[in-house]
Amino acid sequence: MAALYFHIPFCLKKCSYCDFVSFAGREAHIGAYRAALEAELAEAAGRYGRLPIETVYFGGGTPSLPEADLIVHLMAMCRALFFVNPEAEITVECNPGTLNLSKLRDYRACGVNRLSLGMQAAQEKLLRVLGRVHSPEQVRDGVELARQAGFTDISLDLMYALPGQGIADWVDSLKEALALAPTHLSLYSLILEPGTPLADRIERGELQVPEEELALSMQHAACRILGRRGYRRYEISNYALPGHSCRHNLCYWTRGDYLGLGLAAHSFMGGERFANTSDFDAYLSGTRRVSGGFVGPREALEEEIMLGTRLSEGIALERLKGREDRVRALAEAGLATVEAGRFALTQRGMDVQNAVVLKLLDP
Repeated sequence: MAALYFHIPFCLKKCSYCDFVSFAGREAHIGAYRAALEAELAEAAGRYGRLPIETVYFGGGTPSLPEADLIVHLMAMCRALFFVNPEAEITVECNPGTLNLSKLRDYRACGVNRLSLGMQAAQEKLLRVLGRVHSPEQVRDGVELARQAGFTDISLDLMYALPGQGIADWVDSLKEALALAPTHLSLYSLILEPGTPLADRIERGELQVPEEELALSMQHAACRILGRRGYRRYEISNYALPGHSCRHNLCYWTRGDYLGLGLAAHSFMGGERFANTSDFDAYLSGTRRVSGGFVGPREALEEEIMLGTRLSEGIALERLKGREDRVRALAEAGLATVEAGRFALTQRGMDVQNAVVLKLLDP
C-alpha cells in the first residue's frame, strides 16, 4: 500500500512567506506540465506495476487554480494504471479564491472526497501581510460551495505567530474557522524562510513577529478551544474530529511508502528515498529524479523518533531500547508518558519537541 502525491506548482500570486517550489504567471505552461506529469505517471506504473494506492494528495502551489480537467484526467490515469482503493482518501489543496461550484462538482465526480482550504487568518489585514489573494468572505463562500458539491470532509489551514497578530486575532480566527464546521484543522506557526519577501520585511524592521511566549500562548489557546469542540490533537500541528485524521499525512509521519510525482516531489518507496528536480524547464524536458538513496537502520530510527514524537500516539517503546534512562527522565519531567508499550509526548513535551528529540538522539 502506498500514498500518491502530485505536485501542482501554479499560483495566481506567490505568497510573501512561501519558499515552496511554485510559480505565479506560468499558467500558459499548464498543458505542458500535465503532459510531463502523465509521462512520469506512466513511468511509475512501468516501475511498480499496479501499485495499491491508499491515499492521493494534490498539493502545490495551488492545485485548484487550473481547470478541473487536470485533476479529473490524472485520477482517471491513476485508476487505469494503479489499484486505487475504493475507500481511498483523495485530497485537493485549494485556495478559496479559485473555487467555483462547477469545478468542485467535477472534483467530486472523479472521486475527490477531501478538500484542504488555505484560510490562514480571519483578518483582512493579516491576509494582506501574508500576500494571500483571497478574502475572509471567499473562505466562507468556498466552504459553502464545497458542501453544495457534496463534500463533507473539509480541512482548514490557519497560521499563527504572524506579524501584527495578537491573541485576540488568533482566537477570532479559530472561532471563524469553527463556525464553518470543518472536520480537520491544520495550525502552523509562521516559519520565516530566508529570502522570502516577508522575511526581508522583518529583517528591515518594517514588521515584527510576536515573541515566542505569545506564540506559545496562541498554541495553548488552540488546544483548549479546539479540545472543547471535540477536535483531537493527533499531531503537533493537526487537529481532527473522530475519524477525520489526514490519512495521507499519517503515511508520511509513520514512514509508510509514498510516491511523489511532479516538480520537486519527494518519494519514499521500499526504504529508498528520492527526489525530483525543482527546475521547471528541466522537468518539462523529461528530467525526473535528481537525488536518492536507501535509508540505513540508524537513519531510519532517527526519522522514526523525529516523526513519531510529533504524533499523539507516539512511538513503540521497543524502538527506544538502550535509551531507557532518557525515556524515564523525560516522563518524570512531565514531558512524556509511557503507557501500553508506547512513548508519547505530553502537551508540555510537544512545546519543546525539538529538545526532546535531541535528548533521545544524543549519543
